[in-house]
Amino acid sequence: MVHNMIAVIGGGPAGLFAARLIKLNQPSTDVVVYERNGSDVATFGFGVGLTEATMSNIAAADPHASELVRQASHAGHDLQLRTGTASVPLHGARNLAIGRAELLAVLTKLALEAGVTIRDGQRVLVDDITADVIVAADGVRSATRAKYAEQLGVHESIGRGLYMWCGTDFAVDSAFFSSRTLGDGLYVAHAYPYTSERSTFLLETDDETWDAVGLGEFDAATAPGESDERSLAILTEAFADELAGHRLLANRSRWARFSTIGLDRWWADNVVFLGDAAHTAHYTLGSGTKLAMEDAIALSQALAGTSDIAAAFAEYETRRRPPVDRFKLLAARSQRWWESYRLRYQAPAEQIALSFMTRAGNLSVADFARNEPETAAAALASLGGGRPSDPSELDDWIMTRMTPATDAPVADVHWREPDVWGREADTVVTSLASARAVRLDGPDDDSAVGARIDLAERIRLTSNAMTIVALPDKDRTQGTSAVAARRCDRIELRD
Repeated sequence: MVHNMIAVIGGGPAGLFAARLIKLNQPSTDVVVYERNGSDVATFGFGVGLTEATMSNIAAADPHASELVRQASHAGHDLQLRTGTASVPLHGARNLAIGRAELLAVLTKLALEAGVTIRDGQRVLVDDITADVIVAADGVRSATRAKYAEQLGVHESIGRGLYMWCGTDFAVDSAFFSSRTLGDGLYVAHAYPYTSERSTFLLETDDETWDAVGLGEFDAATAPGESDERSLAILTEAFADELAGHRLLANRSRWARFSTIGLDRWWADNVVFLGDAAHTAHYTLGSGTKLAMEDAIALSQALAGTSDIAAAFAEYETRRRPPVDRFKLLAARSQRWWESYRLRYQAPAEQIALSFMTRAGNLSVADFARNEPETAAAALASLGGGRPSDPSELDDWIMTRMTPATDAPVADVHWREPDVWGREADTVVTSLASARAVRLDGPDDDSAVGARIDLAERIRLTSNAMTIVALPDKDRTQGTSAVAARRCDRIELRD
């Protein structure tokens, strides 16, 4: 179906890839991308990751684009967890990484090849454009979304942890997570290579460090558009071993708190939203680039299927919302795991590794045992002997290794709120200060099940109470993984 004119606001990965696919599907349509930055402006950011699942989706929609992105990417590296002096493997050679500037260059080339018009250095608003369809791909601070906020139903929550994007001028041997203490500060680095000579170093810290070290003062003294050099100096010292004499590369690098965006509706009038303009999911589970490019595929296909714009938008949202919402749920659990890392960083490395790999509920103990049998064996040793060698038998074995039922009074809690570190959870946890055992129950949807497992973990990390989580039988594997990772002491199953 042909639309005479389609305008795209935003020349990031979402906008460029959507423009190319739309033009390929509708060759006679004029497709114009408006990018506020000029071609002479340095691209913000370092490397981004793309999973093989995303690459398969790109290949199915646009084999040529997939080939060029893959050629420009850095592939095949292990992933390790480093804590103190220990290092344990998590998995290897699963993802691609590519420099953000390189990805934009590839997608720009592809868009131009398809016949897309790109107008750099043009800061436009919706009211400045006349087009049949306007694609809002203008990022997490979308001015377009702000204009339509009432119609869209915008939800935003700000994370508790702080993060900073940096890079290095060498490729790390393996992607890794590493935690280090320096003075009163606790810092975490997420690092991965994205070229043979560059790595992304994403640094995190928490409010305890922010207050104790005075990072807020450093931030206040940093001018807009500049990097926080005093924090960078501290981070360079904290991760001296990982940096091996190299320095951290900065690009407007300063502390920030992650903003999770959600919309009740992804379109209004003739304007449709995709990528970070429509939704964000925490970086510790994946990449906004992944979601953005998959959005672009679905939107281009929906627009090609009908001349009815509202029907196309509805089809796009119907296709994309379920996987995006699922990803956001997993990412939110990952985010809260990292934001509470101070409570677990001194545990044995293998135990942290098991907790990390199962933190979001999408991977099980059996999955981890298949990939990393030695690390899994060490993490499960605390449950006692007789561990089966066949990972498929671990669930049954864990059920026999749970903490025995208690004769002590049990405090019953009904819980479904995902944020187990918020004020409502604070009130509940305070009320349980003297409890010897706590049983958590609630609805059986995925969000509620994950929430009470996570609340049980908070209680377990901050008190001596025994924790019991009631679950539907369909979530048995997630429950046994929670027991193995010490998120709770027992699970109770029901039909």
